[in-house]
Amino acid sequence: MRFRPLLAAVLAATLMTTAGCQDSELEPDPAEYLSGEVLIGINTDLPGWSEYANGVWQGFDISLSNWLGEELGFRPRYVNLTTNERLTALQDADSEVKLVISNFSINDKRRETIDQVGPYFADSQGLLTLTTSKIMKVEDIERKTICTALGSTTEVRLFGMTINPLSENTLQRCLQRLRAGEADAVSSDRAILEGFISHDTARDLRLVPGIRVGSERYGIGIHNNSPKLCDYLSKKLVKFINEEWDQTFTNNLPNVIPTDRKPNSAALDPCEKPVPS
Repeated sequence: MRFRPLLAAVLAATLMTTAGCQDSELEPDPAEYLSGEVLIGINTDLPGWSEYANGVWQGFDISLSNWLGEELGFRPRYVNLTTNERLTALQDADSEVKLVISNFSINDKRRETIDQVGPYFADSQGLLTLTTSKIMKVEDIERKTICTALGSTTEVRLFGMTINPLSENTLQRCLQRLRAGEADAVSSDRAILEGFISHDTARDLRLVPGIRVGSERYGIGIHNNSPKLCDYLSKKLVKFINEEWDQTFTNNLPNVIPTDRKPNSAALDPCEKPVPS
């Protein structure tokens, strides 16, 4: 199931003339804003996280989205976003995408033009390669070709290393390059890579042991200057983490080690104060 035409229609309907700002004084009531059908940006080909398989949406991010819909009384409608499109879909003030729930790491650079709610998951960067690869430790990747998703925090880190960075629109494309011998390894968040390995029918993928780089904290992306919506969703995330997180993790990421992945619900990031336009 492909969603590129829908995304094009959504994003082409408006001009991207500003940095995605809405006037906080005109921010709609969150309960009204998230009602009826709500367009949610996701990645549609991440096993364990968000994918459409056998006629059913499944994955951790899908479960969170569906749970929010049940709690808040809206119907999720999913649109496929590449890693690089997650930000642009929210920077356009008139975009119909209201939430992005797609392994969207929270960082200060992104928060300059959008708001992020969370975190609801914690992780670090890892490295995936073929079982036949001689890469066994971080020193082995020097001058190797490492593929990652365009627009990811992983991409930013890779460009600061002595390797040959290769960026693709999707991690699935990176896996194709890996198996074709055009890349030596694929880098992304460890839980994402572990999801690929757990669904690997060829059994030819493995994580490079001992590589844990940085800190990734997933948040829900929303339009900039949305403090009411941020507070509204933060309260629900506290409930999700306390009551639903463990089962959601077990159901969707059964082969992923849960250590240090669950955030402290009492220490979610404070909602940003609106920036005057």
